[in-house]
Amino acid sequence: MTLRIRRTFEADRIRSILVSGPNWLGDAVLTLPTLANLRRSFPAARISLLVCQQVRDLFQASPFIDDLLVIPSRNQFAWAVTALRRRRFELAILLPNSFRAALISVLAGITHRVGYVTDGRGPLLTVGVYPSSVPSLHQADAYLGLLGAFRWDAWEQPTGVAFPSGGDADAERLLAAAGLRLDASFIGVNPGGAYGTAKRWPAERFAEAADLLGDRMGTIALLFGSSKEATLTRAIQQRMRRAAVDLGGKTSLSSLAGLLRWCRLLLTNDTGAMHLAAALNVPCIAIFGPTDPRLTSPLGAEHRNLHQPPPCSPCRYRDCPIDHRCMRAIGVEEVVAAAADLLDGPASASRNNARRAPAVFLDRDGTINEEVGSVQSPDLMRPIQGAGAALKRLGEAGFLRIVVSNQSRVAKGDATEELVETTHRHLLQLLRDVGGSTDGFYYCPHHPEEGRFPFKRTCRCRKPAPGLIHQAAHEHGVDLARSYIVGDQMTDVMLGHRLGLPSVLVLTGFGRETLRQLETVAGPKPSHVASDLLAAAEWILVRSVAT
Repeated sequence: MTLRIRRTFEADRIRSILVSGPNWLGDAVLTLPTLANLRRSFPAARISLLVCQQVRDLFQASPFIDDLLVIPSRNQFAWAVTALRRRRFELAILLPNSFRAALISVLAGITHRVGYVTDGRGPLLTVGVYPSSVPSLHQADAYLGLLGAFRWDAWEQPTGVAFPSGGDADAERLLAAAGLRLDASFIGVNPGGAYGTAKRWPAERFAEAADLLGDRMGTIALLFGSSKEATLTRAIQQRMRRAAVDLGGKTSLSSLAGLLRWCRLLLTNDTGAMHLAAALNVPCIAIFGPTDPRLTSPLGAEHRNLHQPPPCSPCRYRDCPIDHRCMRAIGVEEVVAAAADLLDGPASASRNNARRAPAVFLDRDGTINEEVGSVQSPDLMRPIQGAGAALKRLGEAGFLRIVVSNQSRVAKGDATEELVETTHRHLLQLLRDVGGSTDGFYYCPHHPEEGRFPFKRTCRCRKPAPGLIHQAAHEHGVDLARSYIVGDQMTDVMLGHRLGLPSVLVLTGFGRETLRQLETVAGPKPSHVASDLLAAAEWILVRSVAT
């Protein structure tokens, strides 16, 4: 992402921060990584979020903010200026690109005002960030760019939403009122779109797809929509052969979240409900037409984005002026096949009822395998004594064993990605020979300097950046709250600190050198120091039982 900053300031002195949030549900969900990163970057500051009524429930239980300021339905401008001036904020981060948001922060007397230089508001910003020249930058990354541009400690975070209590109970009452058992196989169907009709797949195709999935997979469709879309959901229910539950206009934001948690997937247009489902780890079959999935696709790796763009797409029109060809190009069978593939996948069955598994995220060379230096070769793989037994014990205790490794030798030209993967497969076979195994291997092939000035590309996967951890957690259904980090280098300790996870430093590989560094410099410390991986596993198993 290429960002140019107009002016800057001493961010470490800031103690009160206002975040001006977007008005649409989908955009609001996509701010969650930014809020999480902001909280990590400014742990001592008081962070307030300014939002409109329609998205307030999304943030009421958020651990990332201290105050939620909700704009009333009347006299919005005057109320916002008065309320914000009274609180004397030092810094405003303006996520909406509107002139109005910048003007309110000026009139409220906020000293530092950070935002993108758009809509003619550049003179109103004390820190103007020029938009990226990359045309396919995702909206979530654009929000994060306001932090990363200042070298604040910005890294990817899970998007999980914490709602106030009551939504889950409301969802169960709605299902019970419809005469449904909670052990049924539900899919969500979200046929609307607040932005306009151009983003809507034809209603009759939603009905046919839901029927076919019911025929083939035994699913029951829950039809979601706002009060303005109740006519649409009712029409789809009436078209369907199979039983479906019409919930159009019957849900609040929190009860919608509760219902989505019961769904094995959501069949949806490009809408706010799509982003909410993704934040709740519900896979989406997302149908795109006049919008670009590179910009607004659901966050995560498990979703299926269906897009058959004609030359006129993306147009971003609210209503199609011709024949809606972008949406009609996507057939029912294409949607059903994508949904059936997700429903048949190993991660789908009893997704919402099963307890997510904890993981131990392990460095490889120096932790599992003898340190091999810059040379990459299968013949050099030598498991450290006790590593196989350690992995076996962790697996038997219910931990996923996921290897996360920096492999910059690829960027340096010392190895290819194919060689890295071949070498790891050989190591895995050696571990299996002594009873051990792993459940996943993730590696960063980028250069160590990538993401630092003057490099233009931002690497979010090289440790201690936690991009690979989040990818693995999403793909394997990991319960991060019960997980651990194990490694022999400072980057592993820092990774645990950034994620808020217990870290274990092993004294194999570069471990002793790392321990000496930790004793002489300030910074994060490991939760435990172990002689090797087997000792680390024993500590983790004892601690996990105790907690």
